[in-house]
Amino acid sequence: MNLTPKQKEVMDSFIKENPKILLASGAKRAGKTFVFVLLFLMHIAKYEGQGLSFIIGGATQASIRRNILNDMESVLGKELKLNKANAVTVFGNKLYCFDGANADAWKKARGFTAAGALLNEGTALHDSFVKEVISRCSYKGARVLIDTNPENPAHSVKTDYIDKDGQMLDNGRLNIRAFHFTLFDNIYLDPEYVESIIASTPTGMFTDRDIHGQWVSAEGVIYKDFRKDVHYITAEQFEKVNIVKYFAGVDWGYEHFGSIVVMGIDDKGNIYLIEEHAKQHEEIDYWVKVAKGIKERYGNINFYCDTARPEHIERFRRERFRALNADKAVVSGIEEVARLFKLNKLFIVSDNVKRFDKEIYLYVWNETTGEPVKQWDDVLDAVRYAIYTELKPQRRRDRGDKNA
Repeated sequence: MNLTPKQKEVMDSFIKENPKILLASGAKRAGKTFVFVLLFLMHIAKYEGQGLSFIIGGATQASIRRNILNDMESVLGKELKLNKANAVTVFGNKLYCFDGANADAWKKARGFTAAGALLNEGTALHDSFVKEVISRCSYKGARVLIDTNPENPAHSVKTDYIDKDGQMLDNGRLNIRAFHFTLFDNIYLDPEYVESIIASTPTGMFTDRDIHGQWVSAEGVIYKDFRKDVHYITAEQFEKVNIVKYFAGVDWGYEHFGSIVVMGIDDKGNIYLIEEHAKQHEEIDYWVKVAKGIKERYGNINFYCDTARPEHIERFRRERFRALNADKAVVSGIEEVARLFKLNKLFIVSDNVKRFDKEIYLYVWNETTGEPVKQWDDVLDAVRYAIYTELKPQRRRDRGDKNA
């Protein structure tokens, strides 16, 4: 089993420096999670047959399966089936899997005495869950491993742990050791793959975080790679495009503009914003009328809807529209749209949009929260809902369902 130099450095620290809390943060695909799976299994094996408890934490049970258990199965050469308590026996000890993204997730770890923990996607976990798990690792010799991709530099994983790299306990033991990974640390990645990832990663924050593994604040205009001279096409140009599928995005609003956008995918995988409908101070009856017109023009297409108004979604369904709950993931959804602009695979039919033309230049990051400013985002939210939800099956195929 070949390890990269960075992974060997982490393993050497785990064995020789013996930190109580070990962190790996940085770029996706850099090899953080895999080396932590190896180290966690080594740690569990030290207590073979003792019937101790260990914790695996992740954003969801599905992400724990994808990012942790599948790699463990490859290393151990056997299938790991969770019981009803989401636990599995490894080396004669019990591994309990907890999803820790929600505010009350910490309660799941309450009452445990654990000999160790592996926390995956640390920034996706609730701060109270992370702290509770660490406090539960009270068995003598317990170790805590946390891997994560970087986010806002004010995130608690960075300020409470990574920034305290080198912290010592009164007894002279190293308490915290943190390692930083870049994409280039994974020397076993295909160079063509690395080149492709760099070329397709949006400019700015996404490149800083996903390629260089930096903890940077989001700042400035969100879609930095949008170019009017490239991404706008005329209705006449669009007539020559062979659209193979239509779909729509819906962002409900009243004081804020409501918006329905019609999107299309051509036979080359390019995506088009074909129609924009944006209005302020309109009730649901108005949006039903708009949706009926869209259905008449494009058929019974999917409407990926903002879940903030479930009663409006239900009304659409009663009107026999294919109204589906949109995946509203903010940063990853923005990254998907930004990637398409970077690759020149997202185009706007300029004759059919008005508000988009304003929003694209005024849609900016809130530097404090790392989220978009909730202004000039109505059409762009509808576009994000439509694209991110429609492309979800393709994303899973392309990435093999692994992010770490």
